[in-house]
Order: sequence, then structure tokens, then C-alpha cells
Amino acid sequence: MSIETLPDLERLSAPMGGSVGYRTMGDGDWLVLIHGWCGNADIWSPIVPALAGGYRILAVTLPGFGGMAPPPKDGQTMGAMGAAVAHVLAHLGIDRAVLVGHSMGGPVMTEAAICAPERIRALVGLDTLTDRHYYGRVPDAEIARRHAEFAADYTGRMRGMIDDIVHPGTPETLRQSITDDMVMAAPMEFALDIKDWLLAWNAEERWPLVNCPALMLNSTWSARRAHPESMACFAATAVVPYDSGHFPMIEAPGMIVEKLKTCLAGLVCRHARD
Repeated sequence: MSIETLPDLERLSAPMGGSVGYRTMGDGDWLVLIHGWCGNADIWSPIVPALAGGYRILAVTLPGFGGMAPPPKDGQTMGAMGAAVAHVLAHLGIDRAVLVGHSMGGPVMTEAAICAPERIRALVGLDTLTDRHYYGRVPDAEIARRHAEFAADYTGRMRGMIDDIVHPGTPETLRQSITDDMVMAAPMEFALDIKDWLLAWNAEERWPLVNCPALMLNSTWSARRAHPESMACFAATAVVPYDSGHFPMIEAPGMIVEKLKTCLAGLVCRHARD
């Protein structure tokens, strides 16, 4: 299988409005890939062929992104996004899946695991969840400030954000490609509303409700920017470092495939013991 031969996305109505996209490929145990803010299922394409040799992949495009119909306001929360992922699992009859959530996909996978624990085997967070700056219930005034700053120069702010979170060695062509893809992933107004919901989400309230094995696979480069105060809810969750930027599936695909395979093997063994 190559990137060029990946199947087209199927579409399904999301339970709280809008549509959710998905594609499946490969053989083996189910591995569900959930993109981050202003992403879509295609962000995983550089690593899907390598993973599909040992796993059956389900790559999801969340409601409102990547050409999916947007949900109404009450369908834009992290809980609603997680319910959309759980709905795809139910639609396909998937049980015992391992969910991999990148960036905003971390809260989404958390909500999916809370919503449908019987379908979830384990969770892997990819550069997500442990930074209080984004996942520890940001104050309303700060959410409004960030929204206004992004809205004033959406493309420029997006590029500035990308430059800050990719690895210093990531070439200009990749930086611009990531920026262009994120800007085009959804209308600005919708994207910023979703970002507000993300910042209002509270890991300290929601993560303790997860009852399956989990670990975080997080960037050492991103860690330099993290809030110095850790969140107690992750005290028992292993954090495995990797040496690349926030988008390892694009910046260092070979490295992150091997890291994921190692982490997944460890989680499956732990689940079997439990």
C-alpha cells in the first residue's frame, strides 16, 4: 500500500450534527487515528502504509474539518467530537480498538473512551494532554484574548504557531505545507470556535474518568514550551519522549512509526495482564 492508493473517505452523520469522515485499511487489531485542530485524516497518510502492515487502520476526519459538514454550536465540544468517533466505531462494529489522538485529538480520544469504554482497548496521546497551557481549563478571558489575536491575522498567526512547534530542522517547504493545509482545513470562524471549546476543556476533570491503559508519546521540543506546573491527573500515566516536532507523522515519519509500534506493543501486553 502507498499514499497514492489510500481509499477515499466514507461519510457518516455525526450524532450531534454535521458529518464525520473515515477510511479503513490494513489487517490486524484496530488502530484508530484521530487528528488535531485544523487537521483531517490525510495528516496520517505518510505513516499509514507502514502501520497498515500490522494493524487495521481507521483514520477519522472530525466533523467540520477536511470538507465534513460542520456541526451546530452544541456539536462543537470535545465531548461531541468524541461521540462522533465512538459513533464510527459502533457503525463499523469495532471493539477493543487502540486510539491514537494527536494534539486536539487527545481530548477527543479521551471523550470517546469515556463515551464508549467497551469499545476501547487503550489510548496513546501523541504530543498532547499534559500541558496545562492548553488542556487544563484555560480561563475565559485568556480564551477570548487568544481568539481575538488569531482572528486579527489568521494565516499569519497560523504560520507563527507552526514555526514555534515544529522542530528547528523542519524545512521551509514542510512548514508552509502544514500551514496551508491547516488554514484550508475549515472556515476560520468554525476553527476558532472549536479552538475555544478545546481551551475550555479540562483534563483534570475528564482524564480520571478513563479506565483503560494509556500513555503519552510527546515531543521533547514541544516540552520546552509547556506549563511548568504538571497536572496531578497524569501522575500515573507514562510519558515517552520522542525527538521531533509537534507533527512527527510529517516531520519524522520513520521514527514515529517505530516509536508507535513499541508503545503499542507495551500497551497491549499491559492490557492483557490487567
